[in-house]
Amino acid sequence: MNILMEDIPYELHALAEIVGMKNFEEISKLYGGTTVYIPVHRKVVLGERNREIVRQYNGKNVDKLRVKYGITSQQIRKILNDNGVLN
Repeated sequence: MNILMEDIPYELHALAEIVGMKNFEEISKLYGGTTVYIPVHRKVVLGERNREIVRQYNGKNVDKLRVKYGITSQQIRKILNDNGVLN
């Protein structure tokens, strides 16, 4: 099939440009007619941020990590605890 941009609703043109026409067609096959939730970017990158915090933690640098990532010491400790570092 040769789907053209003009075949796609205007409000989806940006998505088609980002993923490419072939991938857009696959998305259409899988999710056509449904509602798809796409989380905000900030939420998408939290996992990587948390892994970085765990990797960079050296047992005594909570305050440094807090400043670097702009979150509280309590949040740093929760991330470390949730990842089994402080257990």
